[in-house]
Amino acid sequence: MAMKKCIMCGKMFDPDQIVVESKNPFLDDDDEDMPKKTPSFCQMCEAKIRHEADDTRKGTKPM
Repeated sequence: MAMKKCIMCGKMFDPDQIVVESKNPFLDDDDEDMPKKTPSFCQMCEAKIRHEADDTRKGTKPM
């Protein structure tokens, strides 16, 4: 597949490489029939989004 542009930073990346790297080796190959969604963010922006999301989660309330 062709190179794709990250919608957040504009950096060019290969979505096929990200899909291969993020594949879970413990899952069965039966899930291969389902169509995969191509990523719109590069790995750096995706990591930044996940980090910010983890920081904004509410903590548990003490009882």
